[in-house]
Amino acid sequence: MWSKILIFLVVTIVISLSTLTASAQAEEQKTHLSVVEKKIVIIYGSRYGSTEQTAKWIAEGMEGKAEVIAALEAEDLTTYDKVILGSGIYGGQLHQDILAFLTENKGEVNDKIVALFVVCGSPASYAQGYLDMFAERCEVKPALMKAFRGWQKKELLSPEDYKILENYYKSVNQPFVDYDHTDKTKCIEFGKEILDAI
Repeated sequence: MWSKILIFLVVTIVISLSTLTASAQAEEQKTHLSVVEKKIVIIYGSRYGSTEQTAKWIAEGMEGKAEVIAALEAEDLTTYDKVILGSGIYGGQLHQDILAFLTENKGEVNDKIVALFVVCGSPASYAQGYLDMFAERCEVKPALMKAFRGWQKKELLSPEDYKILENYYKSVNQPFVDYDHTDKTKCIEFGKEILDAI
């Protein structure tokens, strides 16, 4: 008789634990789905690749929940609930692909923009003006805006850009050299911050 009671108790405990585990898994899945159902896209304009790389690292911080698309390739945006925009800065201006994208799509994405970022050669502390310019162009100032540093790889430069930069560095008496100031960790952290906010 004690063995039957013992078996009954063990079975009851196993069923209870299974029910609790299944309930916890269902809740976790429900939370996961609510984030996934919010379709997120990172749209970027990149001249020589550092803004594209930054966008991919931000998406990595968002645990793969954001699609990364070049501004020139961004077409049907109706399937996205949240939009993150990124632009390289060259000659103190936003990338021409982002400007063209905003001209065509600003009305469609205005209320979906949750974050902006820029990538430039200047230290991030000097880049607030670029972020403000970007926000003004978007006609929205999201709570999440960040400036990142990029790279300069002379072998990637067009002949025109090469000459412009060569002359610039001569004028400021600085060496014209390659550099890579990108920071994957900071990009991933920004992606996590965006994911937490939405």
